[in-house]
Amino acid sequence: MVKVRKNRLNKTGAVILAVAMTMGMAGCYPGVYDAGNYSIPAPMSEETAEDTEDNGSVEDEAELSETYEEEEPVISENEIAEEEQEPVNEYADKHIKLTVTDEGVDVFTPSTTCLPDYRYGPSMILNEDGSIDAWFSAPGDGSREFDWITYRHSDDDGKTWTGEKAAISPSPASPDALSTCDPDVFYYDGFYYLGYTATINRRAKGLCNSVFLARSIDPAGPYEKWNGHGWGGSPVPIIYYDGIEIGWGSGEPSFVVVDDTIYVYSTKDGYSGVPDRIRVTEVRTADITNEDWPNNLEFRGYAVIRNDTPKDSSDYKYRDSDSWDVAYIEESRKFVAVSTNRRFKNNSCILYFESNDGIHFERVSELNTNVIARCHNSAIMADGLGHIKEGDPMMIGYAYAGAGGSRWGVWATRFAPLSLEYTYEPDRSDEENSNLKLSIQYRHSSDDAAPMMLNTDSLVYSKSAGTGAFKIGYYWQDNYKRRHYINNSDIAIIDYDPEILSVDDDNWISPKVPGVSRVIVGYDGLWREICLCVLPSAGKQAKELTGFYPVTEKYDMSVIQPYIIKIRPMGMYSDNTIHELTGRDLLNHRIKFECEDSSICEVRDDGSVIPLAVGDTVIKVSSKEGLSYSIDIHVTDVW
Repeated sequence: MVKVRKNRLNKTGAVILAVAMTMGMAGCYPGVYDAGNYSIPAPMSEETAEDTEDNGSVEDEAELSETYEEEEPVISENEIAEEEQEPVNEYADKHIKLTVTDEGVDVFTPSTTCLPDYRYGPSMILNEDGSIDAWFSAPGDGSREFDWITYRHSDDDGKTWTGEKAAISPSPASPDALSTCDPDVFYYDGFYYLGYTATINRRAKGLCNSVFLARSIDPAGPYEKWNGHGWGGSPVPIIYYDGIEIGWGSGEPSFVVVDDTIYVYSTKDGYSGVPDRIRVTEVRTADITNEDWPNNLEFRGYAVIRNDTPKDSSDYKYRDSDSWDVAYIEESRKFVAVSTNRRFKNNSCILYFESNDGIHFERVSELNTNVIARCHNSAIMADGLGHIKEGDPMMIGYAYAGAGGSRWGVWATRFAPLSLEYTYEPDRSDEENSNLKLSIQYRHSSDDAAPMMLNTDSLVYSKSAGTGAFKIGYYWQDNYKRRHYINNSDIAIIDYDPEILSVDDDNWISPKVPGVSRVIVGYDGLWREICLCVLPSAGKQAKELTGFYPVTEKYDMSVIQPYIIKIRPMGMYSDNTIHELTGRDLLNHRIKFECEDSSICEVRDDGSVIPLAVGDTVIKVSSKEGLSYSIDIHVTDVW
């Protein structure tokens, strides 16, 4: 069909077009528009055509031209639909090919004097001015907290870096009180959003993890944590692990924003009813323009199932494949994900995957060339939204133990340049190559020691109302874990609840009335949160269970659920400590689980829930102390 724009026709063109129409040229007859469809009249007879040819005149042609120019062109609905379609993506049927172009450089090497020492799981943002922001998982204080997240900045393509400072740390007496690790950061609408992994289950020693979120206007912090309805105060997870406590849980988030949709990727490591281990990367999405988006994440499925492949299988073998980091390539509109496989092994590699929709991914290939042995927890550099623009420098980061390195927590971190190409078939040639058998180079000097973390002797203080004023002792720790004590007068007490306590000009703190106040203190660009619990009266208080609540008030599950779900109550004690109640806690407090409709699901004495049929019910959880709460259960037959 010939498409005509009226404003581009002169009179001569109109005459030619009119004559062509009257001659019955195939495909060029404008027809008669009728209810959205063309109704084409019967072709003219030879006699009619001859009459038209013989009797035509210049005046007729001019009149016809004028008439035609006054009419609006008729465009079918099909033509409109064709014009409104998105342009064809020429890369849709092509495949990403990544190459690590050289060995790269270490951005961190462990010390010989303060092991374990690491900066694993980096998150990297390429800024518009070419500078780079990076966040890392670092060891905590070695006793109360497992990990902190540190921040560094580079203005010269990653060649040199600023000294590091702790950007975020656990909040005492909260669900993330033991650890903050596995950072991923994106920038949106004036805020840096930092997702991280944390656990409250001290007995599980790093298991039962969930995904948390915080935000700040400054990449170095301080960060306010998501509390379930806003920012600040005691944090709650945005992705809660609802499995059994021997599972690693949910964590290692990665974020990408495309248009108004945020894609959230996270590891799930739990157990099925066999029990068999299930390891997957889950995908959730939300409308990021909704300020409440952390509460509205929609589960979209598994991006990949990373269960260990049986040795006798002909399928690709996943062995200790770990966290994903995902980016969006603007040129090809493809998502790319990197991970490591055979982590901590001498034959370890980096894997990469691709997707056209951000939900369904396919493995492309391994990266072995220029990747150091025993690598783990990799990341790919992108901009603040998780995008890689055409022409952007590309870089991959990963931690590694190096050839022969087997000591836990003694890892270097390396950044290396990447190149990007496209092929018509997946290029897996690098799977035949070997990785680099290099050893870690330790740092021996402490000349670069600098303030990294603000700390106190205790992060939770319990005082009785009406007792005298007291002071807290502070110190900063350097990146060699050494303590440097600070004059109390040099500390800034930034925030606290004045109804519960008072603070004078010399930083003496006086308990006023019973309650709990979170206190934010600062020193030289470092920040720390302390919890102060004011008890009702003087004298030693017995440790009693005073609070009892769920981390999540609704459980969605399926009769074809691939893993075990378990209710793990949160308990708060009179000394303001909290932890999940599992194992002997359930016996000590005589925790009971009762289901209103046992035809919908079965709940066992340990809190495990077995979905039986589609429907809704309620499970009541109670303790011998008279505390109780209810949980909504929604069971479907899809997963």
